[in-house]
Amino acid sequence: MRAAAVLFVAVLLASCTTITEELPQPTKPDPGTPVPLPVEVVQVPIPAPSVPAPAPTASPGQPAPSPEAPQGQGCGVGRGSGSGENCPRQEPSFLSEVESALDQLVREEPQIFNLNKSSKGCSNCYQIVNADRYVQRMAQLMSQRGLCGHYDGEELAVKRTNAFNDQYDIFTADYYVRRQLGSYRSTCYPAWF
Repeated sequence: MRAAAVLFVAVLLASCTTITEELPQPTKPDPGTPVPLPVEVVQVPIPAPSVPAPAPTASPGQPAPSPEAPQGQGCGVGRGSGSGENCPRQEPSFLSEVESALDQLVREEPQIFNLNKSSKGCSNCYQIVNADRYVQRMAQLMSQRGLCGHYDGEELAVKRTNAFNDQYDIFTADYYVRRQLGSYRSTCYPAWF
């Protein structure tokens, strides 16, 4: 019996060996001669600025021509100097304009939405089926209202001057229109776009 126990312990100890593997070593770079890459320079012509035609003048006996109508509305105030970091939640300044733009977009381009499906608790918070067109048109519709609109990939930024801009989150993560005070997020001082 004792011999069997010694034999068992010997077999047990013999089977408890550590298996070691050598890890693969990184290959060394080829010490060959470097080959220069060709660089191609392409000259791009820059068109000369066009010179506007002189304004028409009135002939004797004819009324003076009326000035041209504006080519479109918009804010035209240029980029703001803000960083987008000083943006407290206050009261929205352009909520009525954002809401009227949403209503206009549903009327003019209903194919952007699934009008048969709306978010719970909001009968006109339609499902959005073309998000790119939706945000593009919302920014354009701000311009029709004499405002600047810019979609930054997350929210619609709206301003009239560079003093401040409002931020509106105009659709939910599951692609439904977000409306009213639920869409307003913050006001940035000064405007960042």
